[in-house]
Amino acid sequence: MVDQQRLAQTLLQFTANLVTHYEVADILDQLCDRAVEILPVSGAGVMLEDRQGDLRFVSASDETVRSIESLQIELNEGPCLHAYRTGELVVVTDLEHSDRFPRFTPLALQKGLRAVYSFPMKVGDEHIGAVNLYREEPGRFDDDDAAAGQVLADVATTYIMNARLIERSTQLNEQLQHALNSRVVIEQAKGKLSEQLGVDPPEAFARMRGYARNRGLKLLSVAEEIVSGSLRLEEE
Repeated sequence: MVDQQRLAQTLLQFTANLVTHYEVADILDQLCDRAVEILPVSGAGVMLEDRQGDLRFVSASDETVRSIESLQIELNEGPCLHAYRTGELVVVTDLEHSDRFPRFTPLALQKGLRAVYSFPMKVGDEHIGAVNLYREEPGRFDDDDAAAGQVLADVATTYIMNARLIERSTQLNEQLQHALNSRVVIEQAKGKLSEQLGVDPPEAFARMRGYARNRGLKLLSVAEEIVSGSLRLEEE
């Protein structure tokens, strides 16, 4: 049965951590450890979609689960992959009496696992991975256990999506800062070229841009050379 007090403490902790700087791998490791403490399971693992759209092992509570997660990738078969691909909860209450995953099941049994629950990690129609819980004894989760498992999967999903938003925001800020820095250099080059050629700034900019376009160069590169003094357009 789910440890409700431990679950509540865990959710409070993860909620507080969400607004801090965190490493996704560390958070998922903690999540797997907490799952084993909160739920009647012997192991937990997380698999995520990479940038190429392939599912990859990310975290596990122990080496047995780590090998099971990797095994599913090698076989291209298993409850985790199915949960990720379909976005549906996968429950196998007794692997010994299931033929749902014929290649995966015998190897999982050899490692001492008897039941598995794979909770999809998704946002709307986007599937990003799965949280997998394993038991050494057969049996079905009760409603509270299943709800707690899904909550933990949702927590993992929230952390991943938040990390992606931060990454995108950082990239956007870097792009904006680069654009601002580039504009400063271009303005400096325009002023310098205006003095060199004895033309007004708009004309200086037009000549600088024409020079770059005619030679297939970046405007910023031409501007940097003008500012450094390594390029003088009147010498053409």
